[in-house]
Amino acid sequence: MNSQKSTYYRDFNWRTVHETVLKLQQEIAAAYNVGDLKKAASLAEQLTRSFAGRAYAVRKVTTNEGKLTPGIDGETWEKPEEKMKAIESLKELSNYRANPVRRVLIDKPNGGKRPLGIPTMRDRAIQTLFNLALLPIAECRADTRSFGFRPLLGARDAVTYTHLVLGNITNTRRWILEADIEKFFDRISHEWLMENIPRKKDILHQFLKAGFMENNNLQETNQGTPQGGAISPTLANLTLDGLQPLLGEAGFLMVRYADDFVVFGKTEEALNGEARRIIRDFLKERGLNLNEEKTKTTTLQAGFTFLGFTFREYPDVKRAKGTKQGIFLATPQKEKVQGLLMKTKKVIREHKSMPLHLLIISLNYLLRGWAEYYKGVTSKKVFSKVGWVVYQQIIAYLKRRFRGVPIRELIKRHFMKVKGNNWVFFAKDPDGKEITLFQMGWVEIKRHFMTRPFNPFLPENKSLVEKRTKSGAGSLTLSKEKMKLCMKQKGICPVCSGKLLTGEQLESHHRISKKEGGKETLGNLRLLHRTCHLQVTHSNSEVLRAEWKDKHIL
Repeated sequence: MNSQKSTYYRDFNWRTVHETVLKLQQEIAAAYNVGDLKKAASLAEQLTRSFAGRAYAVRKVTTNEGKLTPGIDGETWEKPEEKMKAIESLKELSNYRANPVRRVLIDKPNGGKRPLGIPTMRDRAIQTLFNLALLPIAECRADTRSFGFRPLLGARDAVTYTHLVLGNITNTRRWILEADIEKFFDRISHEWLMENIPRKKDILHQFLKAGFMENNNLQETNQGTPQGGAISPTLANLTLDGLQPLLGEAGFLMVRYADDFVVFGKTEEALNGEARRIIRDFLKERGLNLNEEKTKTTTLQAGFTFLGFTFREYPDVKRAKGTKQGIFLATPQKEKVQGLLMKTKKVIREHKSMPLHLLIISLNYLLRGWAEYYKGVTSKKVFSKVGWVVYQQIIAYLKRRFRGVPIRELIKRHFMKVKGNNWVFFAKDPDGKEITLFQMGWVEIKRHFMTRPFNPFLPENKSLVEKRTKSGAGSLTLSKEKMKLCMKQKGICPVCSGKLLTGEQLESHHRISKKEGGKETLGNLRLLHRTCHLQVTHSNSEVLRAEWKDKHIL
C-alpha cells in the first residue's frame, strides 16, 4: 500500500487504512466463529503488526475526548510529526513495558468518588491496537442481550428490549432483580482474565499489572482493570459474557449494559433464590461479588430504574389485557431530569459575562445530548418541562446581567419567533449569524428500532450494519445543518469511509470555498471528521486529490 508508506501524516489514505483494518477484523471473526482459533490468532497478530492497525490506533487516541489528557509522562500527541513517530514506535513491542496509570477520582452521580485510570498516550495506543484485534472475538462470544461498549449497539437497545419484554401482554415475568456488582472494574480476577482472554498473554499481563500513581506513590494492581483504559470495556464484557445463557436455562431473562444488569423472573422467591445463586457462583469464579445491599427485587407496579430510565406499569383497567394490568412506560428518571436542570443552571452561571452566543452553544451541546438519549421513550412532557424551566433560568439570567432594562425590552432584544414560537432565545456570532437555543419541546419522540442480535464483523450482517449506521445519522447531538449532511451521507465520512459518529470532532467542508463563491448549501457542503478535513485542506498528494475530486469532495 503506497499510501501507507507515506512519511507525512496528512498524506495517508485513511480510506485504505480503515478498509484494511475492517477486512482483517472480519477475517478474525469469520475464523473464530467456525472454531479455527489458530487462524484467528494469526490474523489478530497480523492486524496488530500492520501499518493500518498502528495508524488507526494512533488516530483513535489523538481524536477522542481524552486526547489532551496526559498520563504520568505528561505527553500528548498533537503535531503530525509526533503522530508519525508514535506509529513507528508501535512496530516493535517485544520488550513492551506498560507505565503505571495516573489515577484521578471523579464524582459519581449518586455521591462518592469513582477512580479513573489514565494511561500514557503510548499505552492507550497499544491498548487500542490490541483491542482492534480482540473486539471481533468478543463479538463472537457476546451475550445476545448485552448492549454496552459494543459496535452499533447502546443504551437505547437495552431500553427498547426491556420495554418490549415487560410491556408484552403475554409477559409472565413480572418480578425484577436489580443487580449491582461490588466494585466491578476494581476487582476482576487477573488470574481469570489471563486464562480466558484469547490474546497475547505477555501484553495482557502488562496492561493488568501496570499499577497506578496516586499522590506520587506507586501502587501495585493485583486485581481489576482501570476504568479509562481503552481495552477495559472489552475485557469487562468478556468477563460477564456467559451469564445470560446460564440464567436463561433456569427460566430467567436478562438485559445488560456493561456491568449494569437486570433480571426478569416469575416470582420473588425464584429471583432471590435460584437467580441470585447462579449470579453469585458465576461472579465468584471471576473474583467478583454481588453488592447485597444494593441488589434488590421489585415488581412492575412498583417500578425500577435502569440506565437513567424509570420503567413502571401504571394501573389502568381500560388498558389491562393479558398479563398486563395497565400501561407500561419507560420515562426519563426523575433524578436525571433534576441533574440536567442543575447543569443548565451551572452553565448559565459560568457564562455570566461571556458573549451570549457562547452561552447558547454550550447549552445546545448539553440539551441536544440529553434529548438524543431520551427521545426514544415517553419523554414529551419531560422535554416540554425542561424547555420551560430553562426559559425561566435564561430570563432570570438576563435580568441579572442587564439590570434596569425593562423585561419587555429584554424579550425584544434576545428572543425571536421561530415556527410560531415567540420565545426562542437567540444571539448573533461574530460573523453575524443568528444562533438559536435548541428547543427540546420540539423534539419528535421516535421509538428506537430493535434489531436482532448480530455480529457486525460477519459478512452476512453487512446490510444490518449499513442500516444501523444510516439510522444513527439523524442524531440530535449535531446541529441542524450537520444532521442533514450526516443523513445525506448515510452516516459515512466520504474521505475515510469510516462512520461519522464515533466521537471524533466533525466539521463542514465547502467543496467550492467561500472565496471562490461557494455557498452554504447542502450541495456544496460535506461533513468530515476533523482529521479528514485537515487532510483535505493541507495534503498535496496528487493521488488523494484526484480521488477526492472523483468523489465530489473537491
